[in-house]
Amino acid sequence: MLGAVVVLACGCSKSAPPPPAPGEQPPQAGAQKQLNIWLTGYSWQDNTPPGSSIVGEPVLHKEAGGQGTFADPITVAAPGHKGDMDWKPGTKFYLPTVQRYVIVEDSGAAKAPDGTDTHLDMWIDGQSGTKQATDDCENSFTGTVPAQLNPPDNLPVMAGPIFAAGKCNVPAQAANMGTYQDAGGDSSGDSGDSDDSDDSGDGDSGGHHSHHHGHHGDDNNDDDDNNS
Repeated sequence: MLGAVVVLACGCSKSAPPPPAPGEQPPQAGAQKQLNIWLTGYSWQDNTPPGSSIVGEPVLHKEAGGQGTFADPITVAAPGHKGDMDWKPGTKFYLPTVQRYVIVEDSGAAKAPDGTDTHLDMWIDGQSGTKQATDDCENSFTGTVPAQLNPPDNLPVMAGPIFAAGKCNVPAQAANMGTYQDAGGDSSGDSGDSDDSDDSGDGDSGGHHSHHHGHHGDDNNDDDDNNS
């Protein structure tokens, strides 16, 4: 009887998992990360040339787009240019202030202001809106906000383009989300000169537009194929 108990106990024991083979990386348990980012927007109305939706680093979309779901995240531009971007094309984030998943598919966003982890410039669409309406929409969510890197697929989503049918489709935003203050200016250097003429960037109505753009799109610096 005792022997049977011993055999049963031994049969229930679990050995430790084997160590990684030489050269094999252990599982990355900390892939998800909370960030503090500077969020801005760009649209059909303020691209260069106006009406362009071309992206420089396409992954899921041939042109800027997306519904904001985990399966169809919205295009964002990250600082840097091809071969030297802050985030690899295809990197996903979740933005709780706008309740959208986003994916890096464009480059040339202005560098992140001091005190933030990065800058993401989010495509809002806006083909059906006026320049004033899309500018107002971008201003409404521009600021320092939380973001989740490599998010899970079950977070709340307000699906659909940020600007559609003449409306800015985002939840109510905080009254004060900070200002852009960074003496370093645009991360793209001399090439990112589309509309970065004013470095006062006070983050109020219209104030952010001198900072949220860089030289988006194709990195051959061909203005016919670039966003900015």
